[in-house]
Amino acid sequence: MPPTSIHSRPENTVLAFALALAGMTAFTPVFAAGKIADGLLPVAVLVWLRFLGGAGTIVGYGAVRRVPVFSRLSPLWKLHLMRAFCGVGGLACTIYAASILPLADATAIGLTKGIIAIALAGVILKEMITGRHWLAGGLCAIGAYLVVRAANNAEGGTSLALDGVIAALFAAVFMACEALIMRYIAQREDTVTILAYVNVFASVILTAPVLWLISAQDISWNSLLVFAWLGPVAIVGQSLNISAYRCAGAATLAPIYYGSVVLAAIFAYVFWGEIPSPLAAVGACLIILGGVVLSVPLTAGKGRKPV
Repeated sequence: MPPTSIHSRPENTVLAFALALAGMTAFTPVFAAGKIADGLLPVAVLVWLRFLGGAGTIVGYGAVRRVPVFSRLSPLWKLHLMRAFCGVGGLACTIYAASILPLADATAIGLTKGIIAIALAGVILKEMITGRHWLAGGLCAIGAYLVVRAANNAEGGTSLALDGVIAALFAAVFMACEALIMRYIAQREDTVTILAYVNVFASVILTAPVLWLISAQDISWNSLLVFAWLGPVAIVGQSLNISAYRCAGAATLAPIYYGSVVLAAIFAYVFWGEIPSPLAAVGACLIILGGVVLSVPLTAGKGRKPV
């Protein structure tokens, strides 16, 4: 018999959106790590630093707060392991795509995860998917497509740009699967346990190959310390995201995460002077419109039937 939803909360869309927005803000520099590193460290090393630092942060927090994280094996450990694989794959593809393409464009391409998550949420989790979900998702998808077109035009359709697009699409698949797993376990286990398992599993998976890579490429340990912030910042973002999934379903949250492209555009403009093209700006407006459509509450007693 599966664990019960002891950590679930009443549906609160407004609070879920606020938590999701804060989580996206925390993750923006993490996803931009490849661009920030500018070739100083390989993508695999950046991903490892993020999860290793995350594991150290959350395990240390658990020890200080006397949370018995590993006093017994979680009954959901297989799901934690699956999420770790999805998290590693999603982050690696995202960082690689963002190191090739403009940050906002790479983020927008990856936003196809919302459409994937909506479909999977209905099929696997049996969540109610209303016509409003599909309308919001459709608007966001069109907006993301326009941003993708803008990115392709800016890069001149080169093979390098194609590599970035493919990587971003793979990231979307990984993150959509991770979102569904997170929705399930977030209602059944506490935040510290969830974060400890995924970060420890991911860092263990990566440690041996990454240490070999560091040795083979003679990477300086000083260079590694420069990016020690990745883990703690990601833990903050993960905590906020888990709290968001406790307040709303995956289908509800999927469209609002399209707002990450706006945050990415702002971040890229501030640090690298990247300015979205008019086509990308139109796409961003459609993405925001999709989030507004989803956030407007339905009139009591007039809820639409699920589709």
